[in-house]
Amino acid sequence: MIEADPSCAGLSYAPDCDTALAAGRAEPEPPRVRARLRPVPDACRQVRHLVTQACEAWHRADLAATAALIATELVANGVRHAHTTMEFTFGLRNGRLSMAVRDGSRRLPRPAEPGLKSPGGRGLVLVRELTDAWGVLPVSDGKVVWTQLGAAI
Repeated sequence: MIEADPSCAGLSYAPDCDTALAAGRAEPEPPRVRARLRPVPDACRQVRHLVTQACEAWHRADLAATAALIATELVANGVRHAHTTMEFTFGLRNGRLSMAVRDGSRRLPRPAEPGLKSPGGRGLVLVRELTDAWGVLPVSDGKVVWTQLGAAI
């Protein structure tokens, strides 16, 4: 039996599947914030404010500046390239921040390698360098660009 394994000492077990499922449903949802943003430059200011407030509320002020920068880059890309309404989702689970921007463009982003004199093209390079993971998920009506930041607790 699993209880006999020394590495499982101190774990509690549900007596049956129904009890285990009920306990899982009783777990609180991790904190999450969603915002619908129009493809206008002011969306960047709005998302910075939202992320900073959420980080403070979730006691992750240590990540607020970096998370706000990453969120700004993701939303700015949506404003600049997708030209569609965006849904921004920001959450916290086990100490790790996650964010995603869903837009209506099927054009997938790629990090550029701009020259020293290029005025732009560094946004996804920053996202790649400042996050633990990032990616793009094509969906039926566009794409989702997502990131994860901060060590899990």
